[in-house]
Amino acid sequence: MNIFLRELRTGRRSLLVWALVIAGLNVLIMAVYPSFAADAARLEELMAMLPEGFAKAFGLDRLSMADPLGFYATESYLIVVLFGGIYAAILGASILAKEEDEKTIEYLLALPVTRNGVLTSKVLAIVANLALFNLIVAAATYLSFVGFVTRDYSTATLLLLLAAPFLLYLTFAALCFFLSLFWTRRRAAYSISIGLVVGTYFLNVIALLTEDLRWLGWLSPFKYVDAADIVVEQSLNGLYVLILLATAAVAVAATYLLYGRRDITI
Repeated sequence: MNIFLRELRTGRRSLLVWALVIAGLNVLIMAVYPSFAADAARLEELMAMLPEGFAKAFGLDRLSMADPLGFYATESYLIVVLFGGIYAAILGASILAKEEDEKTIEYLLALPVTRNGVLTSKVLAIVANLALFNLIVAAATYLSFVGFVTRDYSTATLLLLLAAPFLLYLTFAALCFFLSLFWTRRRAAYSISIGLVVGTYFLNVIALLTEDLRWLGWLSPFKYVDAADIVVEQSLNGLYVLILLATAAVAVAATYLLYGRRDITI
């Protein structure tokens, strides 16, 4: 049995549901953009009336909703990273935990494959699912820009906004892949994974709102793919990319190290 293909088959329905829902929401939101842009002056007045804290939390202190990329960054991007992050976390947490929860681990380990071989197949399946998920959402978003946006915008910056969430997904999936070693029930794995994503999101919000707690942002993966930073700088911060990739790599390496030594519950 090819474990990699098995994981792709069992995860395809969840992948399509999450991807199509988020992609559909993006298309609907971008379809509203022309009506916003038509009255840009009034929109800017409205944005100026927002509380300073609210504006900082959503990047509105640096972005304009009259600009296509600013509108996407403030209205759609949060949906992509937050709910996409939850999907990635659930995928990473459940892909190992389900085997012990469903009592299929004995059969899996009876196959002519090492524990590291099992992990490698599952890691590859996670990466493939997240790549497909990001591709579906990115394609729908790009087509919505083509269909609904008539104002000029930087295509290169848009592509960065579409690619950046993939780094976030890999990080959350890797962290929850590691954490799943300590929870062998899928329900518990789901709770931990969702809590990790939502918790780190609010850490980033607190860091943005409170000067004295700005350091908390470094503990949140959301800081490293901040839409306002990408739009303003028109680039991805190289250091941030390395931090996310290194975090994912360390989490996966730790999983390999511990999984080979742990007792399996049957």
